Amino acid sequence: MLATTSEFRIEGFRSQLESAEFDIFYHAPLLIVISGSSEGPWITEDCALAAENLMLAAFAERLGTCWIGFAQSYLNTADGKAALGIPDAWIPVAPIIVGSPRGPAAPVSRKNPEILWVD
Repeated sequence: MLATTSEFRIEGFRSQLESAEFDIFYHAPLLIVISGSSEGPWITEDCALAAENLMLAAFAERLGTCWIGFAQSYLNTADGKAALGIPDAWIPVAPIIVGSPRGPAAPVSRKNPEILWVD
């Protein structure tokens, strides 16, 4: 049987996740979980846009942020919601850590964009 993408990601990091020293939120002083309070056709997109705005506003205040996508699967479980006091009906979308960066971010290599113009 093929493993799902989530299972593959977890298996690749299982030893790290099971380590008592590992903190998935990198010991950040603040965790913000942007969530939707009801099902809707655009709840994920709305939360993602709110997350982007939060991250840009934090950057303007010289704060560092990181969307911890690896935590999303856990936060969408009953145990994950209970751990953070997220109501059962809510949908956690964007777990974002916020803190003071130790220094400037390292440059990231980028691929050239591929643009397809449609007439």
